[in-house]
Amino acid sequence: MLDLEVAYRSMVRMRAVEEAVQLGVISGEIHGEMHVGIGQEAIAAGIEPLLTDDDAVVSTHRPHLHALVHRVNPVAMLAELFERDGGLCHGKGGHMHLFSPDRDFMCTGIVGASVPIALGYAFARHYRERAGLAVAVLGDGAANIGAFAESLNLAALWRLPVVFLCEDNGYGISVARDAATAGAIERRGEPYGIPGRRVDGTDVTAVYDAAEQAFGQARAGQPALLVCDCYRWSGHYEGDTDHYRAQAEKDAAMTAERDPIQRLRARLIAGRANEDELTEAEAAERARVAEWVAEARAKPSPNPADALSGVFV
Repeated sequence: MLDLEVAYRSMVRMRAVEEAVQLGVISGEIHGEMHVGIGQEAIAAGIEPLLTDDDAVVSTHRPHLHALVHRVNPVAMLAELFERDGGLCHGKGGHMHLFSPDRDFMCTGIVGASVPIALGYAFARHYRERAGLAVAVLGDGAANIGAFAESLNLAALWRLPVVFLCEDNGYGISVARDAATAGAIERRGEPYGIPGRRVDGTDVTAVYDAAEQAFGQARAGQPALLVCDCYRWSGHYEGDTDHYRAQAEKDAAMTAERDPIQRLRARLIAGRANEDELTEAEAAERARVAEWVAEARAKPSPNPADALSGVFV
């Protein structure tokens, strides 16, 4: 069941993590192309109550929000992002290669690769008759990868417990969806008998309601496809000039009415939630994240002598 106040705190926490990551890029502590999910928090919060310890989540190059809702150790995740020993991969995997075997969570920097990998998690549960499902996170650009069609086919053929979760922010890197994608992504599963839905990904309740149906189907062996409309507030990566999106488009999308956090806050206040208590809750979540970041930053850098440990070839 979705508790809106719990969802609000979760979304505030997610944004505070992403803002701390942005500062880490600016400070030079984080290297490489960093992708943040500011503006997309309602999607992760919408599936959070539905995830169980038996489930697996395979995310994309924009993975932090999904890791948080699947209860990956946040300090270990941040330590990996800040390239510290004590991170999920001892500071050597980096922000696009987060692995948490104890949570069956991982991500990949290869566009579309999350989908067939998630299928592997789903097949393992099906084959071993284990509880749980797999969530395959992808973007609208990845919906055009051949592996997505192949995975839809196999998921339907083998009746695998998998939810294909597409975060449609309208752009595949710098290419607008309408310039690269024919037809409706939510209908891509229809030839295979996989039902699809499209919802407003800035409305946490809409996401939860659709996801509840999709998760229920997947747990019964009926794969499902859920497409959530959203808008990324940053460029494709931190430092992206973002010249390919018109300023008028960004101004229209980045309003309080389209900000998933402000939208939920307004809804809670309209429902007679105490505004001061919400402000206190937000401050508490931001303080919590600040503690995580400080703990992650305090960990040492990887020992150069360990550079070859974990290398198999």
